[in-house]
Amino acid sequence: MKRLTAAEVHAHKIAELGLDPEALDLTTAEGLAGALRRAASFLCPCSAASLVRAVVRPLRGLVPDLDRAQELVEATLEAMIAHGDVLEQPDVEGETSSSRVLLYAAPASFVARQSGLVILLGVASDHLSPLPAEMERRIQYVGHVRRMIPSAGEDLRTELRQLGLLELTFNDWLKGPARESASQHVAARDRSLDSVAPSRDIPGLLLLDSTRPVHYYRGRWVEPKAQTGRYVARRRQAYGADLWCYVQVRDGQPERMIDLPLRGSRWRGCDEAWHLQMALDAQRCSPQRFRITQSVGASVVLEFFSPVPAWARRRWDAIGEPVPSTSNLFAYRIPKTEIDEERRFARDTLWVEEFGANPQ
Repeated sequence: MKRLTAAEVHAHKIAELGLDPEALDLTTAEGLAGALRRAASFLCPCSAASLVRAVVRPLRGLVPDLDRAQELVEATLEAMIAHGDVLEQPDVEGETSSSRVLLYAAPASFVARQSGLVILLGVASDHLSPLPAEMERRIQYVGHVRRMIPSAGEDLRTELRQLGLLELTFNDWLKGPARESASQHVAARDRSLDSVAPSRDIPGLLLLDSTRPVHYYRGRWVEPKAQTGRYVARRRQAYGADLWCYVQVRDGQPERMIDLPLRGSRWRGCDEAWHLQMALDAQRCSPQRFRITQSVGASVVLEFFSPVPAWARRRWDAIGEPVPSTSNLFAYRIPKTEIDEERRFARDTLWVEEFGANPQ
């Protein structure tokens, strides 16, 4: 019996996952995401470690660096959890309040954009895919993301529902904050800050200075000197990374402080801090900026000059691709058919304004 080469094994397994063996192998994000979805359909509910092991162990002898492969599998799984293919939930059969967290395969579902583009989510429990073969071939795989574009005159949403997929609204899937104005957002954080006792000594405090140019994020961080007002800030702690906070200072001396995230929040401290800074900048009539520039073919590039919360990046991961750039902090290549919806999202939810090139 002929012994298969590593390349042949890669091609065979990629084909089993319904992917293109000419373009992908088991070291690509697309291949690893497919393997994780397949393993999840058999193993979930299970721990993240169990799911990672199930994908990494068969790679022994097929990849040059198994440790590096495990890092890629872990990163891909983390992205899939954030995306909604796999769900993190407490172990419902645990005996204590500190029960471990298990992973559950999300049901096969989809989210439809205003343009008609569909984002596929979840795991089929008893098949490789809940879609018929002719529809399966139309899926676009980009990293851990799966997308479909409707054909002319096609009612793709109805077809997917008839095939048993659940439809999620875009807001339910994104799990972003409720819609509010920048002033409302700042006012809510100000009320929280007003309610705490004075904080006179805050070691290692750095302020995110709202008076400095919004297009150079790193240059906005300063040490307290003579500032008076309320600032997004970071403070040193004895162990671990610096903490995010919202602080009131007078003549450079701290008076009050609340840590971010706020108690009960489902977001990270940096996500709350960056969103609050966007609101503060907008309230000062000096909003942060984004730019849309022409790209190749039917795409444009969406460029940002300051960091944004993870729930905002999540939507761009789903519809676009990150691209490198030296003129901004981060950028995504996005289909032209999607950009009007992203303009509205940036203005209404992130309170940022567009400048620069605007392709027609």
